[in-house]
Amino acid sequence: MKSIKNIALAITIVVITGILISGCTKNETKNNVAEKEVTKQDTQKKVTETMNQKTENTDDMKDMKNDAKDNKNVEHTMVKIPSAQCETCEKNLNNALKKVAGIGKFKVDIEGKVIHINYDRSTTTIAKIENAITSAGYDANDKKANPDAYDKLDKCCKKPEDRGK
Repeated sequence: MKSIKNIALAITIVVITGILISGCTKNETKNNVAEKEVTKQDTQKKVTETMNQKTENTDDMKDMKNDAKDNKNVEHTMVKIPSAQCETCEKNLNNALKKVAGIGKFKVDIEGKVIHINYDRSTTTIAKIENAITSAGYDANDKKANPDAYDKLDKCCKKPEDRGK
């Protein structure tokens, strides 16, 4: 009789444990589904924001090119910035370009790794613009960044292979 009670108790414990585990798994599954839905919504939101930003950037570039066509001294150029990679890079480049006399409108496109620039060719040159960018620590077209300026950049602005140094 005692062994039957022990067996019944053991079975009861196993069944209750199974129910508890099963219930927890269902709750975890519900939580995982909810987390995945939030992640999916966040991803969709980011994609929409990126698409809107690209549309804005395209419109900005068209406006800049039209401005350059309307003024015979204003020229539109694009400077490749392969080493730029984050918002801090964008701020650094904006600050560097604001100091160059003759630059009108410009747009730093980190994702596209290019800067669209309208400049007055009677006041400045592409070489001066590239020099301002390399002096800020970034590569500009085929010109390499000033090593001293590059060393002073925040870690996030450095090339991935240089971040551990």
